[in-house]
Amino acid sequence: MSFKNILSFGTLNPDFIYFIDELPNLGGDIRSNKYLIRAGGTATNCAENIANWGLNVGVAGNSIGSDEFGKYMIKHFENSNINYENIIFENHDTPTCSIYVDKNGERTIISSGYNFCKWNNLKEVKNFDSLIVDRYSIPFIKQDLESISHDVFITQAGYQEEITYRINFLVVSKDEIDVIEANRLINEEYVDWILLTSSNLPARLISKDGVLEITPPDFKTVNSTGAGDATAAYIGAFGVENLIENVKGACASGAIVAGTNELPTMEKIKEVSELIEIKPR
Repeated sequence: MSFKNILSFGTLNPDFIYFIDELPNLGGDIRSNKYLIRAGGTATNCAENIANWGLNVGVAGNSIGSDEFGKYMIKHFENSNINYENIIFENHDTPTCSIYVDKNGERTIISSGYNFCKWNNLKEVKNFDSLIVDRYSIPFIKQDLESISHDVFITQAGYQEEITYRINFLVVSKDEIDVIEANRLINEEYVDWILLTSSNLPARLISKDGVLEITPPDFKTVNSTGAGDATAAYIGAFGVENLIENVKGACASGAIVAGTNELPTMEKIKEVSELIEIKPR
């Protein structure tokens, strides 16, 4: 089962991605082997995947400018069949993000910051039954989340601000949160399920029912940018009614993005899902 109307909320910006061997020492130079420009931000990345799976998805989050970067983002949403009617346009430069990907596929991110942007009020965005929020947007919408209807299935991508609101599913890197904090969030009933991911190492699914270990297929990380977003997008699109299969699908989505830097199709997700092992820990 998939949700009928999904809102992907958070950062909206073009990404400038540079592929390098390694970061230099202070004061050194970087020589990029190649680079690419793409529409990015967590909200964009999640929505892009969901639209690619043929589902109804819209974006909201930070305002964008009417400059060339803003026009670039809108064109991408149009071409990707992503609803952008809630996007706010303001008289400022569209935020950007620079991403440095080293030879191991690990990334270093420099964002322009979003404090000068205006943010959508979640209470004014109607008619969605699944909400995906990213960690960067939390300071701007925390009060909205504390009062949102619990008829909405909420997935959060990443962890940065303390969670003092109720969500259903948290997708987070082991670098962002430890097991002790994850267990606290479960025990205090802020979160129902937490998926702790770590590149191509085993992940953990934590809930009140216990811990499951998830072993991904053996693959080489080419570029981890967007892998966590693809994982969160799958949960936000399909929920937890079929928990084990959907968690496999989510992990497969992230693995495909990290290993190929391409949007995962449903056919490829199904194929990779069959290689994922889940067992009690």
